[in-house]
Amino acid sequence: MFKNMAIIGDINRKTNNFSVIICGSADANEYNPHNAFQPQVRKGIIVGLHIGYSIDYIAKSLNVSNEELLDHLEFLRDAEFIMEKNGRIVPAFFVALKEDVLRVKKASMDLGEKLAKLYEARWETVLKTYYKLSVSSRFGFDRVGFVLIGAYSLDMIDKFAEEGKIMPKAPRRKAGSFYMWGVENGMEALGRYGMHSGQLGEYGFATFGGEKDRRRTSPPDHRSKILMEEMGENNAIAAYDKFIKLQSSERETLKKRIDEKTLNAIMEYEKKYQDSNYKISRESEKILKEWLYLDVNLTPSAPIYTQKDMDVIKNFVDEMSIHIFDTLSKNLNKIQHAFKKCKASEYADFAEFFCWLYHLTFTETMDNLIGEQKLSPPRHGYEFWIWKK
Repeated sequence: MFKNMAIIGDINRKTNNFSVIICGSADANEYNPHNAFQPQVRKGIIVGLHIGYSIDYIAKSLNVSNEELLDHLEFLRDAEFIMEKNGRIVPAFFVALKEDVLRVKKASMDLGEKLAKLYEARWETVLKTYYKLSVSSRFGFDRVGFVLIGAYSLDMIDKFAEEGKIMPKAPRRKAGSFYMWGVENGMEALGRYGMHSGQLGEYGFATFGGEKDRRRTSPPDHRSKILMEEMGENNAIAAYDKFIKLQSSERETLKKRIDEKTLNAIMEYEKKYQDSNYKISRESEKILKEWLYLDVNLTPSAPIYTQKDMDVIKNFVDEMSIHIFDTLSKNLNKIQHAFKKCKASEYADFAEFFCWLYHLTFTETMDNLIGEQKLSPPRHGYEFWIWKK
């Protein structure tokens, strides 16, 4: 009896520390993982199925009826988050609990150190690329270098898809096209750094940096705040839940209103960026300060990369990707060995594991370069910028 109670307690602890993340794009519907896993019981089901427990035992562990559990199972199956394999129900994405997380974390530290040394050996190329960018005349390397390496050069997802062997293009799911993984131990085990990006008309905008607190206010992350205001809610989850329940026409109208407000502010910002004497409207000034695009003195703080800048960055990315592929290829046997040691290798694809591993490696590489004082951590925890076609 005491052993069973300990196991039940352990499942609940693992569930409480279990996080799900995606790499790709997901639609704003009930099958979006962010929405789908709001009920904690669904995370518990994934954890239980990963371990190999029976449906009855999972229901007992999570203190829900078998009928309620079956309803959640039906949803998870319909959302394509669980599947049948070798006669049992298993998660349809990669899952790692504490023991596997620690093992893979160790592998990512080794890879991250090697990739950091790769950049250090070519630091002259990094600096030359920085000075070719128009933004280098207005912003220091501490800001631009963090974006150049982290948001662009190390972001190899498209390159992996083109190469197609290690990690092909993200699979299509009910909610979009994305890789997906669930891990124990929260954000530290997900890979702290990430890029969020969006586009309106001829403008692109992005944030890149630490994921721990998820308190970014610059586009595209500002939409959560605007959505909360529009929905009359105090938190993003409640606002999003209310939003997805609207009629499609109402959602489109609201989205259009948010996009217009965003685009107007960005267009005014560009004018201020080009002409320091330009007088910004009060509404846009308020928004741009919240985004950190303008400081207290109304000085532009978000770099605007031109198309020529983006071409320079592409050339740098292409050059460095050759060396990154070479490093990964030399270590592929070790990477595959780490995958086979994971319990999820019984049912999950290597590509999904690799996507998670690379995100961890990505973080370790950045931390190594910051530790060697080659890069500087962003003042606000993340960087923000605009690019224009």
